Amino acid sequence: MRVKLPPLRKLAVPALLGFGIVVTLGREVVFALGLGGSSDLEVFRLAFGAPNMMGQSMAPTFVGVMLPLLAHAAAQGRDQEARMRQRILRFNFFGVAALCLLGMVTAYPLSRVLAPGYQGEMLDQVATQLRILWLFFGITGLSFSARTFLNQREVFWPGASTSLAVSLCFVVAGFGIASGALPKEATPLSWAAVAGGAVVLLLQMQAKPYRRLDFAKPPARSPHDVPILLPMLGALFATICASAPRFLDRAYASSMPSGSVAALEYSYNVLAAPGILLGTTFVMVMFPSFARGVAAGAPRAAARKVLPLFLWTTSGALAISLLVHGFADSLVTLFYQRGAFAEADAAATADVLRWQCLGMMPMVAGMILAQGFLGLRLIRFLLLLSFLRIGLRWIALEVFVPRFGLEGLGLAYTFTEAIALVIAALLFARRLPRDSSTASLSS
Repeated sequence: MRVKLPPLRKLAVPALLGFGIVVTLGREVVFALGLGGSSDLEVFRLAFGAPNMMGQSMAPTFVGVMLPLLAHAAAQGRDQEARMRQRILRFNFFGVAALCLLGMVTAYPLSRVLAPGYQGEMLDQVATQLRILWLFFGITGLSFSARTFLNQREVFWPGASTSLAVSLCFVVAGFGIASGALPKEATPLSWAAVAGGAVVLLLQMQAKPYRRLDFAKPPARSPHDVPILLPMLGALFATICASAPRFLDRAYASSMPSGSVAALEYSYNVLAAPGILLGTTFVMVMFPSFARGVAAGAPRAAARKVLPLFLWTTSGALAISLLVHGFADSLVTLFYQRGAFAEADAAATADVLRWQCLGMMPMVAGMILAQGFLGLRLIRFLLLLSFLRIGLRWIALEVFVPRFGLEGLGLAYTFTEAIALVIAALLFARRLPRDSSTASLSS
């Protein structure tokens, strides 16, 4: 089964993701200009982490779970496909609404977990921003079903525009803070995130293929229906667990000297810029093909077709990480050191980045393999890997941070991602089903 996309559509995904990454780096530059490593920025970082991580992780997870189910329903006929679309829409709305409300209600106790080194007024500030930012998650999350339907039709540009839309809103707010038009605090950034989420939702729903979908009332319940609640709950739990190591990083950093959380996040955004571009482009373009291959009973043939691009993608990530490792100080100075971002902030960020960047290749490969596990409906292995990464990160932080300080945060990240990738690759190779004797992939 060959993914046949017109040249412009082939270029649209990496182009939009690339623009998004450039604007995301621009966002960090504007943050550094206006807020540097201030406590106000750290409050925003700590609050933004959970809703943003939930949204970024759940979007591919939702598509990874629902797209194979939608492909299976489509094979049963148009009526079953229409019914599955309705079920996905309802599940998306009620699931995201419940998570959004839960996050708002539990904002204060959650702030204590996210920032154990904070007390009193600082904790109150984190909780206040969390309540605003769960609204950002809620609005963005409503686009998950639309993204699934569009990906089924190999329309990827709305999803690829997500980071561009959100980061542009951040850039506007950041310039407002740097110029003095907005107060130098976390609240303008949080409301900018909400505005970005609204733009993301509108982009998905206004895409022409989405507006052409038939949302007529589907037929009554059918014996061909497959459950979606349990697979999605399992995948959601795996997503939350997979995000836990990043929360551990922030928790440790919040107990270190002021500016450590900001240094950690500035570093991670340099690492994530090319990593997310490579991993997300691969997943968006190749996963629908892999999902169809699995549905056709030819998972190994589908995996063989994507393997060459997988190797090119991970090789590119490795080359970039080695370059960043060698020029960490220069890159931090180039991107960030201006305005409120002092020389000490640059030194702290470079200390983290120098070792954290070496985890880029395992991060990209792990992102792709996680989507493969979802396509095979092997969610229990994602859970196993998530628990393993939590344990590995906790051990690594306990070992590296007391000995190496800020550099230990970067070392702990790379250590965890590398070990988890080796185990994930072995599990995927062993659990990939054999092709059925009657299955074939169209060339």
